[in-house]
Amino acid sequence: MPNSTLTLAVAGSRKTQGIVEDCANSEIDTRVLVLTYTIANQRELKNRLAQHAGKHKNIEVMGWFTFLIKHFVKPFLPCKYPDVRVLGFDFNAEPSRYKNTHDIRRYFNNAYWVKKVHLPQLAYLLHSACSGETIGRLAKIYDVIYIDEVQDLGGYDLEILRILIDSAIRLEMVGDIRQAILLTNERELKNKQYKYMKVWDWYRKLERDGLIEIIQKCQSYRCRQEICDFADALFTAEWGFEKTESLNNSTTEHDGLYTVAEVHLGDYVERYSPMLLRSSKSSGKHLDYPFINFGVCKGMSRKNVLIFPTGAIKNYLVRGIGLDDQQAASLYTAVTRAEQSVAFVLEEEPVSDLFVRWVK
Repeated sequence: MPNSTLTLAVAGSRKTQGIVEDCANSEIDTRVLVLTYTIANQRELKNRLAQHAGKHKNIEVMGWFTFLIKHFVKPFLPCKYPDVRVLGFDFNAEPSRYKNTHDIRRYFNNAYWVKKVHLPQLAYLLHSACSGETIGRLAKIYDVIYIDEVQDLGGYDLEILRILIDSAIRLEMVGDIRQAILLTNERELKNKQYKYMKVWDWYRKLERDGLIEIIQKCQSYRCRQEICDFADALFTAEWGFEKTESLNNSTTEHDGLYTVAEVHLGDYVERYSPMLLRSSKSSGKHLDYPFINFGVCKGMSRKNVLIFPTGAIKNYLVRGIGLDDQQAASLYTAVTRAEQSVAFVLEEEPVSDLFVRWVK
């Protein structure tokens, strides 16, 4: 049985809460590290763990980059660069494409702030330079490592993840490939074939090789079944995603899928107060409404959602033309913010008969 597990959890499946409950139910002396990418998710995890697992004193929440600096770079930098110390973190540095991979200037700026863009590569380089002592040290500190939003990892981060998978530390990974719209380092060329949703190929290969176990968690506590069905249909059967089952049995005056013409938009917004979503600030910019971008809404939920569609989304709705991977992931993320209803600003009739035209 593999020592590492990936739980592929649909939107609204309470995946983060699952980590919290696992921590709360662990033995009191189990040493646990919980990793995630975004600051917002770190804050959420800390708050929930304090509420539900406060008696456990050996649970630590940490950001991914902090993890790399604290447990790979700072302790083992002398193995490769004995005269260098980490004095800060450079979040915005550009890639150093023409510097040798052993050149210290690739990884640090002039003030010796380590560059985010090459931090995972530096961590991997130091792991090799110290003959894997990084893992021996980690095993003395932690019994279990959880990684939330694992779909956000790419580039050399996957090499670090593979090191953890090969270790004796129990690794519990949780995420949703269908929401792979962020990336720890989108400019990294390493493992570029596994960027965003394509990372699913990397995980499935690990499962075929017997290195990890993949569990699909397919029950959504958030979205009604109509919303789940629409979201599932964004991806072809080749992805191997199991059908989502809704556990939301609530009924309101406004449930399901809708289209709204712009002439009725003001009345619709006034009546249902939906979360207003768009692909980017260029979408629907002629409309004077407080839209937020798809990439910002991740992790949020609202009873009703209204989406201003891109041209590609319109073609999908009206002509049945399929979306590319990233378009599908972005739309999935947006649609699954909704508990009861999703509406699209659309003048034409969609091909699906699941939609109802809303009029004042």
